[in-house]
Order: sequence, then C-alpha cells, then structure tokens
Amino acid sequence: WDGVARRQDEKMEAYFEILLPSNKVKRAKEMRDIQVHTGELVLASYKWSLRAWDGDLLATQHFMVSSDGEAAKIHGDRMGRYTLCSNIVMHDNHPVYKKVGGDYYLYTHMSGQWCVSDVAGYDTAYLQQHSNKSPSP
Repeated sequence: WDGVARRQDEKMEAYFEILLPSNKVKRAKEMRDIQVHTGELVLASYKWSLRAWDGDLLATQHFMVSSDGEAAKIHGDRMGRYTLCSNIVMHDNHPVYKKVGGDYYLYTHMSGQWCVSDVAGYDTAYLQQHSNKSPSP
C-alpha cells in the first residue's frame, strides 16, 4: 500500500479486488472473463480490497469502528470511519488506519490485537479487539 518495501524473498500471496465502472474497462481479446483497464489507476478513486488467495480480507480502504455497548458510551469519539494511512505500516506489515476527522489510529498491536489509540503502535489503547493476529479487525 503505497510503496511498502518488502524483501525480495518475501512473497505476498494476495490479489486486489477493485470495483470499477464498466465504462472504465474493456473486455480482453481472448473473450475470457477478463476486464482490462488502461491508463493510470488510482486506488483511492475506487472501492477496493486486498485479499489472500483463500479469500481472507487483508486490507481495504476503510473500516468502520462501532459498538452497541459500553465502549460506545465511554469512547464514542473514537467510533467512526477509519481510512488507510498510505505512509504507516506496523511491525507485522499490517496496515494502519486513521480516523476520519480525528487523531486516532486503528492498528495491530504486537500481541496481535486490533487497537485504537492516539499513537499508532502504542502499548496502551482506548479500544482493543482480540483477533488472534487476524489481518483485518
């Protein structure tokens, strides 16, 4: 996501799903179910997701943080839409998301939990979700 450096021997087994309007693509000549986009492709302009070959969600442009319980009452200002940060990646190559209109971050802690804090990667978080090192919250 925006030039993240990886070692050459480190392969990422994943693919992008990009929802493009039909007027932005053409059918491939082989007549298979392949659509071709020409020109510059700016992911921020379209809805997209990055998935592992088994279908697990690895990253997307946005996540919504919400709660119907105590967390909503105590940390309501931390609820809302979080957008992918193009310049921050955590220790495990998981992406970091920043709250739209706020200074909070959604990230994976070294313990594998998804957290919301005012500093990405900080040990103390306002919200935590046990996720067993899942690539998405």
